[in-house]
Amino acid sequence: MSKKIKKIIQEKIEKIEKYNNFYYEKNESLVSDVEYDKLMKELEKIEEENPELRLKNSPTQVVGGVSSTKFTKVTHKKPMLSLANTYNLGDLEDFDKRVKKVLDTTTSVDYVLELKLDGVSISLLYEDGNLIQAVTRGDGKVGENVTENILQIKSIPKKLKEKVSLEVRGEIVLPISEFQKLNKKRLENSEEVFANPRNAASGTLRQKKSKIVGERNLDAYIYYLVDSENLGFETHISSIKYLEKLGFKTTKVYDFCETVENLGARIEYWGKERENLDYETDGLVIKVNNLSLYDELGTTTKAPRWAISYKFPAKQVTTKLLGITWQVGRTGKVTPVAELKKVEVSGSMVGRASLHNFDEVVRKDIKVGDTVFIEKAAEIIPQIVKPVKELRDGSEEEIIPPTNCPVCDSVLEKEDGLVNLKCMNPHCRAKIQGRLEYFISRDAMNITGGAKIVEKFVDLGYLVEISDFYELKDKKAELEKLDNFGIKSIEKLLLSIENSKKLDYSKTLYALGVPFVGKFLGNLLSKESKNIETLEKYSVEELLSIDGVGEKVANSVYDYFRDKKNMTILEKLKKVGINYKLEEVDESSHLEEFRGKTFLATGKLVHFKRQEIKDLVEKLGGKNLAGVNKKLDYLIVGEKAGSKLEKAKELGTVKILSEEEFLELTR
Repeated sequence: MSKKIKKIIQEKIEKIEKYNNFYYEKNESLVSDVEYDKLMKELEKIEEENPELRLKNSPTQVVGGVSSTKFTKVTHKKPMLSLANTYNLGDLEDFDKRVKKVLDTTTSVDYVLELKLDGVSISLLYEDGNLIQAVTRGDGKVGENVTENILQIKSIPKKLKEKVSLEVRGEIVLPISEFQKLNKKRLENSEEVFANPRNAASGTLRQKKSKIVGERNLDAYIYYLVDSENLGFETHISSIKYLEKLGFKTTKVYDFCETVENLGARIEYWGKERENLDYETDGLVIKVNNLSLYDELGTTTKAPRWAISYKFPAKQVTTKLLGITWQVGRTGKVTPVAELKKVEVSGSMVGRASLHNFDEVVRKDIKVGDTVFIEKAAEIIPQIVKPVKELRDGSEEEIIPPTNCPVCDSVLEKEDGLVNLKCMNPHCRAKIQGRLEYFISRDAMNITGGAKIVEKFVDLGYLVEISDFYELKDKKAELEKLDNFGIKSIEKLLLSIENSKKLDYSKTLYALGVPFVGKFLGNLLSKESKNIETLEKYSVEELLSIDGVGEKVANSVYDYFRDKKNMTILEKLKKVGINYKLEEVDESSHLEEFRGKTFLATGKLVHFKRQEIKDLVEKLGGKNLAGVNKKLDYLIVGEKAGSKLEKAKELGTVKILSEEEFLELTR
């Protein structure tokens, strides 16, 4: 049995060492943080159960990094330890119990909660206020001297505001905005993109040409003053405030928490609020605030016992690509969709991911059977970032684009200058259903029922074109007899169809599905044209003269209104009473409380739909914002308002309104 266990241990160690080598030496991740942590915990468990088989150089006994051979090696004056990780609140309670047990106390311990940045750890040494050395963490004992490259980072002070000698530690990161610019540039140069900002930051910091470091605009946040107690500080928070006074950049997040219960509320807050940050944070760090307790609490071989990190649900994970499904959209665009081995991403299970078009498959060199990195774009749509080519074993299969439509079997075409394969058959079932679903969507005509109604009614022959929705009322008796559709549900459907006639002209334009005309352009074109009759007559030149309309949009709008089939449908919609005219608003009627002011709604609303508030704000002369910031004047809060309300309170400049108070403001 011991031979078998010994073999398992060796296999896990070899895997971890391979992952470490790619992560620290080549700036590449072969697996996600979650999978790496899971593998490490499995090894720790086996070693705890079989201590006689634990090796001295086991990854569980040392900090994960290795010092590179590219730069001069430097031994840290004080080891740069890693942190113990947890993914649940129960482990934080256990951490609190361990701290109290070591301190032999039953009273509460004060903690500090900070953001855990996903970058490259750095140690900065100053003498008489001057930066003299910058060293990466390496293996915790020995790092690499990257001083020349660090000098290129603008947010790291080269001279402090006081002539003091000290060592600080922090994180080098690549802002998300800069990461996106960098990858866009690499794509244009046919270079492989970075999987995430952390890998990009690490690769940048280890460049031999320091000029490249300066061009990529790395940033730095400092979170620790080494031996701060010996410098006269009593708490971690006071030491961080001193660092800010010296000129160091910090996240400015060091929340004081008296109990573990307080931590739970702040973790929930930052779990949402982190999406508004311009840098990646994969969790939070919880530290004992009282510095005098650090020596008593001590450290393990890898981590301090006075701190622990809480990891958020993974935003980027690895999984297997099992196959490709080709989907046909309302315009005929044929899109590859990745079928994945289900995995949890950002708190939800994901089994499919977008690949956008076949050119992306080729560019990213993705194959069926690959291990791939996936993430949620803007925390909503899962997408494949890149394959892990180093894990290929030869069994992977090339992805071949279809020659025929997967729905109607028509031969696919590629439009001039575009990368998408398209089904040109106007009678393709997928295109018909896609157009109908788009027309009734919430941001368009907001007709109840969704895809379920459309699919059923297309099957029964009730729906072919968008104008057919307005003929359903003549078939009410038939509809009420359908299986799974009662009288009330049909009445609700017909009422929402009737109500859609009263919607703004801008929503009508959006709902028509004119290629390249989304919500923004629908709103813009409605304001410029005032009515659809005027818009129909615009020439391409007149459309191009509108600020915000480019050549692609101008040609698309022009062509749409010169298609006989489109004009027939528009005429049918006109006859049933669809709103084709912008409601003129007398600006003198704008309320003083709204003119030029900015608004945002959050939480579960009772009296309004969110879009109704937005429409009313604009009608009365105000503007809508997407997030809470210093430009926001009013925040309208419903039930269970979360992070946006917290941030508004922290700013102190935002006026917070209930729905009732907002109503009063409109009168």
